Amino acid sequence: MTHLAAKVLELAATQIGVREHSRNRGPEIDAYNREIGHDPEKRDPWCAIFVSAMVKRACDALGVPMAIHATAGCWTLDEQAPRGMGSSVPVAGCIFILNGHKHTGFIEADLGNELYQTIEGNTNPGGAVDGDGVYRRTRKRAEMLTFIDLNEAP
Repeated sequence: MTHLAAKVLELAATQIGVREHSRNRGPEIDAYNREIGHDPEKRDPWCAIFVSAMVKRACDALGVPMAIHATAGCWTLDEQAPRGMGSSVPVAGCIFILNGHKHTGFIEADLGNELYQTIEGNTNPGGAVDGDGVYRRTRKRAEMLTFIDLNEAP
């Protein structure tokens, strides 16, 4: 795993336990929004905001350019993935996008048998695509459409 991918996962793991205080709002969630230049008053679903903010924090900490297009939208995250970072293979350090472009998060580990440990914002223990916090979850490969591999960042 590259330094960037490892740093993103390290930072994302520190956010496990963050919860909304009201619909799509809370001190940490508002901070994620502001970090990527998005207005928290919009109360937009924040899974892609979380992903973008963690990547930005990691890039800032490592002193490297932003590796992805920071966005509030899963579709935009996928469509504007930098050339060479799109992948169909889930590995630790990838951003995953669920089928239907309704949710995103990070692949933390391959658990075998087509199961992956993830870190996700705006989900819940049941795996909702619009939940209440940052959780570590287990997802099936079949749920995931595509991947952006942070290990391939320039």
